[in-house]
Amino acid sequence: MTTWWSVYYSDHQMVSLLIRYVHLAALMVGGGTALAIDRVVLGSARTRTEDRRRAAFTAMKGSHRVVVPALAIVTASGILMAAADWTTFEASRLFWFKMISFGFLVINGMALVAAERAYAKKTDVTMWRRVVLASGASCALWLLILWIGEWLTIAA
Repeated sequence: MTTWWSVYYSDHQMVSLLIRYVHLAALMVGGGTALAIDRVVLGSARTRTEDRRRAAFTAMKGSHRVVVPALAIVTASGILMAAADWTTFEASRLFWFKMISFGFLVINGMALVAAERAYAKKTDVTMWRRVVLASGASCALWLLILWIGEWLTIAA
């Protein structure tokens, strides 16, 4: 079944280009910021010094103002792209694996924020381990979702 959106999307190359660009730009900005901060957090776990933890914590606090809006843009543009070829994506196990992974990324992001808040209240190593675990999962999930997204472009 062809919808008006899939026809419009395929007939207006500039619209599809703009939506794909916005999707990838938000992915680069949000994912890039998240990965950079995750790298700092994971680095602080190796050195095990309070100064590194504080520096990583300070860097993390501002990152959510970039990552969260970028995730919202990725979501909106992803919905538009999927809706343009829904019959293909609906039947794709790979697409649904990507959506489940994205759901895990969002849930992990909420867990990361909760771990950050717990660390802010009680700055000890046990609380910081929760932040480090969530950051490690964040790295893995961002990269997994990117890989699956690229796989989808050749599989679709």
